[in-house]
Amino acid sequence: MISSLPDHLLYRILGFLTTEEAVWTSVLSSRWRNLWKWVPTLELDTSDFPFPCDKTCAAFIDKFLNFQSDSYLREFKLRIDQANFTSDVSLYEPCLGVVIKKPNIRHFQVESDLLEHWCTNEIPLTLSACEALVCLKLHLVRLNDFESLSLPCLKIMYLEDVFFPSDAAVETLISCSPVLEDLKISLNGDDVVVVLRVYSQSLKSFTLKRKDPVDAINGAHTVLVDTPGLEYMSLMDYQFKSFKIISMSDSVKIDLDVDFDLMRDNLSERNIIYNLLNNFSGVRDMTISWTTLEFIYRFQDMNPLPKFHDLTRLRATMSSNASLEVLPIVLESCPKLKHFHCTLELVNDYPVAVITRLSRVLPRCLVFSLESVEMESPITEKATELKLVRYFLENSAALKKLVLRLNHESTGEKHEPGVLKQLIESPRRSSLCQFEVLAVPPNPEPWWIYVKPQRVLERKIQHFEVLSCFGYLIEIPLTNSVCKRLSCNCARSLLSGSQGVGTTEAIK
Repeated sequence: MISSLPDHLLYRILGFLTTEEAVWTSVLSSRWRNLWKWVPTLELDTSDFPFPCDKTCAAFIDKFLNFQSDSYLREFKLRIDQANFTSDVSLYEPCLGVVIKKPNIRHFQVESDLLEHWCTNEIPLTLSACEALVCLKLHLVRLNDFESLSLPCLKIMYLEDVFFPSDAAVETLISCSPVLEDLKISLNGDDVVVVLRVYSQSLKSFTLKRKDPVDAINGAHTVLVDTPGLEYMSLMDYQFKSFKIISMSDSVKIDLDVDFDLMRDNLSERNIIYNLLNNFSGVRDMTISWTTLEFIYRFQDMNPLPKFHDLTRLRATMSSNASLEVLPIVLESCPKLKHFHCTLELVNDYPVAVITRLSRVLPRCLVFSLESVEMESPITEKATELKLVRYFLENSAALKKLVLRLNHESTGEKHEPGVLKQLIESPRRSSLCQFEVLAVPPNPEPWWIYVKPQRVLERKIQHFEVLSCFGYLIEIPLTNSVCKRLSCNCARSLLSGSQGVGTTEAIK
């Protein structure tokens, strides 16, 4: 029987369960009553606690920490439900401060679930020296100011909608992490950051975005990036006063999804955008969204797209209506392009293009370097996707492979009979080119069995409930024979929905 195993093995078994599932095991026998309290992982959701949720949850964390006199805790996850607008997040500050100081804590995650950002409060948190911390993930947290910090083992840091007390606080948080590899920052709409400095010798992946640009008090800000080992950068920000890259790897991959809509009335701001793109003139791999391309396309007469002289791989999303005019502009800016992936989208609010033919002036990459093209598109009323395919087939001298993926369900449109066959059999400039037409498979509907435990506070549990895949709740009495089966097949039974005592009661 599983109960005959030594404690340290049972702790490891319980460590694979959620905290709530681990608590359920306390009903199996007296041997199991306190075993869950020694698990290395504490994963909590305030919506699982009775009203007042925050007060009850904070008290539960305090009692759990007091019970664990030794430092067994390795992983801590807390999700705070602020959707009911009655949350008092200040109650968590003392216990979170104790958790983050645990000498062996490796994973620390605090996040907030909300409906509207403006009606929530940031969770206060004071960071301190965390010698073992490897992963730090914070969402809607207000960091208190600190003078010094040491995070010698931290490799992953996600800061989403985090309020920083100062520019220096952000810089210190990054610089005190000498082995940091993955950094994601989503700036809070009310932050006071003016200059964001990202200086790291170890950083490999960096994502930056601003969630609420319209409500930002300080408007545009300056970003300085000095990351010589960087391999991937993603920008989803709206307002740059200045963006400067001091150093980064030659092999870095860039993902641009920047909405410049707020900047289109000021020439100096459009120059800022041009300078931003110039930072990436030497990259070899880039992904660019239609949100970014649309602005560049509309103002390319004033600020033409800079040349990306070393770019060999490009993924771009375009509006189908504008693609006949935008595509040559994009290709012209990439003279050494080898691999091109294009996704066409139907943009309802974008006007139908006046241009119905592609430019006869061929971009350099079509003549000398382009080897593979992959295009994904709905079937459009004017068969724009077929015009683009014909353009590549007739003009790409070095093309080896072209794949067209058609989404037949998105528009309800159909090609005329025989059109695809004619296109496949049409002459090609490159004798080595292979052309394929594939259908985009529909997204399958998810199927699963969901287990819904009945949450109770009574010390003695009468039954548990399982929600079958047919949607019916099945009530099963918690008899001695059921408990015996649970004890024999603990891990499997718990994962399929066994019910134990409530978390509040079990800690007593």
